Amino acid sequence: MGARDELSSRVAALRESRAYSNYERVRDQVLQMLDTSSDAAEGAPSAYWTHELRNFEYMLNASPLIVENLRHHTFHLTGVRTYEYRPHRDEARRRFEAKLRMLVELEGDALLVPEAPALGGFGHEIDGALYNIDTLKFFEVLIALQRGAVLDEIRAPGRKLVWEIGAGWGGFAYQFKTLFPEVTYVVVDLPELFLFSATYLMTMFPEAKVHFHGDGDALTDWEGVDFAFVPARASESLRGLQPDLALNMVSFQEMTTEQVDGYARLAWELGCPLVYSLNRDRSPWNPEIDSVRDVLGRYYWLHEVPLLELPYTRLPDLKTPSLPERAVQWGLSALGRDLSVEYRHVVGWRRAST
Repeated sequence: MGARDELSSRVAALRESRAYSNYERVRDQVLQMLDTSSDAAEGAPSAYWTHELRNFEYMLNASPLIVENLRHHTFHLTGVRTYEYRPHRDEARRRFEAKLRMLVELEGDALLVPEAPALGGFGHEIDGALYNIDTLKFFEVLIALQRGAVLDEIRAPGRKLVWEIGAGWGGFAYQFKTLFPEVTYVVVDLPELFLFSATYLMTMFPEAKVHFHGDGDALTDWEGVDFAFVPARASESLRGLQPDLALNMVSFQEMTTEQVDGYARLAWELGCPLVYSLNRDRSPWNPEIDSVRDVLGRYYWLHEVPLLELPYTRLPDLKTPSLPERAVQWGLSALGRDLSVEYRHVVGWRRAST
């Protein structure tokens, strides 16, 4: 059998795979959502995201070979590329291991979920598991939620409803659902991003019950659903639900002030008791946002959860022993820095009135 025939056979086999079947279902749902989209302010992407969406239009017609390595294509959302994790990059792996050690020292490893190798999962191999910048970011977020007393509420008796605004490729939802399998996880995002997150999560949790907005019944029997995917323009359809937690990571800073206010106000009106944000106050590339914390603070009493001095985007410099290797409080170390562009772990408790 020649190379052409081998490729054809492989593609034919992949076309019958669960992952590609999931992708085709998601694509149909996404196209339906786009066909029925409106120009509502809360649903229209910011100028930043209008540009970004054009970069992965090809995902609307992805081949089985692309879906097989879906994680390789999520760099459009994260900027993280597989070549950064090649085996010969020993220095980078050691720095990752040092950062991982710093995080484990904060709260142990009970909340640590490595990168899954499925769908092209990648990372530096440490103690037989894969870790990349996303893995460590999500682990850091879980530690912040633990230290902010949020996870105590999730562990309390009864099924919980968690609402992630802008789930990207679904990596944090994967970690959260792995740790808390009885949670109902609702994702509100731009429809095109479900090509990544819904395909990934449906493949990683093959037995999960999945709901797409606009596909039959409304999300009323949410306790029987594992994952629900709702386009940003239809976020008002969540009325009647009461999430136990609303969270956002690194995408509020890419929205407009009006959009962030819309989400925060909706969370407050739904009676959601807790919000969590990992964002800068403002992104240097997005002039359409004033301050994420100022907007959230209209509806929630905010508390910062200090963890590491290093932001999630940076690794410790092994050649500089004087760099702090443990948790630090914001204080003198913050002097001289533009704090508006620092990533912050922020937990908000619902205000009684606005």
